[in-house]
Amino acid sequence: MKLIFYISSYLSLVFPSILIALPTYQEVKSNYLPSDISLYDRRQELIQRLRVRKEYRSEGWVEYQEFPKFLIDSVIHAEDKRFYEHKGVDSNAILSSLFFSLKGTSLRGASTISMQLVTLLDPNLQPGKNQRKSIFQKIKQIHQATELESFWTKEEILTAYLNLIFFRGELKGIASATQGLFRKSVSSITPNESYLLAALIRSPQSSIEKISKRVCALKKERDGVFQNCEEISRFVRESLFRNTNYLQQPSYVPLFAKSVIELGGYNLNEFLKIDTTLSYSYQKKVEEILRRNIKTLENRNVKDGAVVVIENKTGKVLVYVANIGKESSVSQLDLIRTKRQVGSTLKPFVYALNFQQKKLTPNSILSDSPIGIPVYQGIYRPLNYDKSYKGNVTVRQSLASSLNIPAIRALSFLDVNEFVSLLENLGIKGLQYPEFYGPSLALGAADISLLELTNAYRMFANGGLYSQIQWRENEGSFEQKRIFSTQVSFMISDILSDREARSLGFGWDNFLSTSYFTAVKTGTSQDMRDNWCIGYSEHYTVGVWVGNPTGSPMLDVSGITGAAPVWRETMDVLHESLNSKLISYEDPTTNEFELNEKMDSSNGNGLEKTKSFRILTPVSGSIFALDPDIPNGRQKILFTISSYDVSYSYYLNDVFLAHTKEPFLWEPKKGEYRLEIKDKDQKIVSLSLFEVR
Repeated sequence: MKLIFYISSYLSLVFPSILIALPTYQEVKSNYLPSDISLYDRRQELIQRLRVRKEYRSEGWVEYQEFPKFLIDSVIHAEDKRFYEHKGVDSNAILSSLFFSLKGTSLRGASTISMQLVTLLDPNLQPGKNQRKSIFQKIKQIHQATELESFWTKEEILTAYLNLIFFRGELKGIASATQGLFRKSVSSITPNESYLLAALIRSPQSSIEKISKRVCALKKERDGVFQNCEEISRFVRESLFRNTNYLQQPSYVPLFAKSVIELGGYNLNEFLKIDTTLSYSYQKKVEEILRRNIKTLENRNVKDGAVVVIENKTGKVLVYVANIGKESSVSQLDLIRTKRQVGSTLKPFVYALNFQQKKLTPNSILSDSPIGIPVYQGIYRPLNYDKSYKGNVTVRQSLASSLNIPAIRALSFLDVNEFVSLLENLGIKGLQYPEFYGPSLALGAADISLLELTNAYRMFANGGLYSQIQWRENEGSFEQKRIFSTQVSFMISDILSDREARSLGFGWDNFLSTSYFTAVKTGTSQDMRDNWCIGYSEHYTVGVWVGNPTGSPMLDVSGITGAAPVWRETMDVLHESLNSKLISYEDPTTNEFELNEKMDSSNGNGLEKTKSFRILTPVSGSIFALDPDIPNGRQKILFTISSYDVSYSYYLNDVFLAHTKEPFLWEPKKGEYRLEIKDKDQKIVSLSLFEVR
């Protein structure tokens, strides 16, 4: 033993650079990273374990007190019988090993548990692939083992050893071994199971036959009686085959956990657990609501759905139901993050941008009449959902009742590039260039995920302020950016909660009308492939999608009959003991937004009264036909307004015509036109849309 000590001491003097400072037990334990991260809901219930390290499978650190005595005895008997007697090195075994080495034979065995542990802690001590340790590595290993025993206790050495070694395949550490092989915790294993664990340490990847013989021999040595090795062999075989299907428990919300990791942007090396924003109690209730409603729609070829609930003020995800679960044909697919056409759910943003730019107000008149728009492929002729026309309608009615043609007209007032930029500012990614969509963008031709769309609606609930989604309960402060003024957001919320305005398209009795304040919008994509319902209360924004993951069309399903019942039930559950009201950012006396009113966006204090200027003729939505029998220059259209003032002006398709000191006669030409009255600051105070054929 003295010879070994002198050799290792000499080595440390001559080659000090090859020796590293060993870590303390607490440092090793602190740096230990399980292969899975544990996720908890907001009430500290463990809801999911998610594997994030693919190179091994390991569970949490197990302390010495949790090891059964027969496990400790089995491991020591198999690996290091004099563990409690030596100081890191078994001198007899080492001298024997060195003797064989000097004779030209490869170094073999003789490594104590302490020596094996320092090899795990120091990569320089690990031999190359298909090689044994060199004599210098062996001597260095001896020095490190004696050094380790000088400041680690035996209990600490054995504990770290059992937590860091591989037992079989990817099973690293005693906890993953007992879970993978026996489906139980370390403290619950039996003596036979401890023999198998001890037998695996020496050669984890040996054949089942060799391991069975080793377990049988170890059991015979420990118990001192003859053993039926056939029975032991059967037990070993069952245990090792069981490892091929490692159970990950619990696994209640795997797709939510994946979103937390992928979208949260967290450094996984900093987390062993994540306290998420999810409420598992609400999660279970909404899962049941979705499954039950999808079941009732099976005869209409509706196979799946998804629901997400976000807290308005914080952006925290409260509920995340990514599909209908085990009954889903795509149970591993997150339908909350899947991009799909969103139908009419983009209309509130079209009107909001018009409000923001003073081009429309809730009481502006739009024509719901046939329209043809030249596009690259020919003429685009949009239809309403019920293929009927309502004539002249207010913006309030158009949005609340989800009329398509007025929305197309409203989009035509905007710069489509600007509208696409608005969607991108709302966190919607992967959009195409504006020309790709054309006028159909107003009807939701863009592919957007339920998660993105729901969070965009949350902006209206927060008075025009947008912020990113939060996944951790203790996330801290978050940045907000203003998208729309508080007045614009209020107007959108007021319209989307207006039961009377909604009745034009949906009738009075439907799932969208709640006894508490909610603002809500439905949507159906082309060919009935996707059905949406997005809405918010004072406290929560709820997004629902139903349809088919394959994209096959549904049969006679609208927003009212498809996604809306799920949305309504979810909202009712959330508000069982919670009231909701529309938060007004305005003076209560200015809730009616007449055409002769405009917003003062510079100070956000409400609406500023202006002189009443209303276009009387032509009435918005009018269609004029040129008479071929009347000579050119003889046909005129009269522009009149309710009050004349030289400081205001007529504009036609953004081209100045004249000051509004009197009526104006205009010579018509074929086309679609937008007549505007603008004040001296170029703000629109009234408009009319008409067509000449």
